[in-house]
Amino acid sequence: MADDTSNSGGSKPPQPGKGPMRLQIKVGEEAARGVYTNLALVHSKEAEFVIDFVFAEPQRPTGHVVSRVVMNPRTAKRLMMGMQEMVRRFEERFGEIEVPEPGAPAGTSYH
Repeated sequence: MADDTSNSGGSKPPQPGKGPMRLQIKVGEEAARGVYTNLALVHSKEAEFVIDFVFAEPQRPTGHVVSRVVMNPRTAKRLMMGMQEMVRRFEERFGEIEVPEPGAPAGTSYH
């Protein structure tokens, strides 16, 4: 992005609406470690989507939420589109991902 300079030769800060903004994202140490999940529960209301990421213990009828993400509908749709693209690329490279029958304890549930 070219700098917008004033007559004094100094740079002005980027102005809203003038070219793309570059977002710098930092990941804290705890978030960088990540959490393992083998089940996602998706809930929605008019203004938000809630995704509960759950670790369901193998061979036990118990599980616990390891992370909850709340987002607006636009962000949820962008996430869905991004995930579809990533799954498509993954399957091109490694083969089709098999999905268990509906009702199986591991996977994603929509409420």
